[in-house]
Amino acid sequence: MTTPGQLGTTTVADRAVRRIVERAADEATPGRTGRAARGSVAVHGPRAQVRLTVGLGYPAPLADTVRRVQDHVTERTRHLAGLDVRRAAVTVDTLTLRAPRSRP
Repeated sequence: MTTPGQLGTTTVADRAVRRIVERAADEATPGRTGRAARGSVAVHGPRAQVRLTVGLGYPAPLADTVRRVQDHVTERTRHLAGLDVRRAAVTVDTLTLRAPRSRP
């Protein structure tokens, strides 16, 4: 039987975490127009420092949308990679006008 002192460690590459983060940001903004999120990640032991650049549809509640992205990225990174993200830094660099909805 392996004792806790004999257990190894699991290392998740920055590139793998970046992909998780980018996918999670895209999941948090379904149906938006614009391009996919771009991220950068630095893993330091059990923590990850995350920066994202996203394009969002407009009009939209931007502050609420960014908060939703931050929360979802934090949760998915913790769940999938076992890493703690204090707060994802999100930059919105593009707003794309959504087509108006037609009325019946």
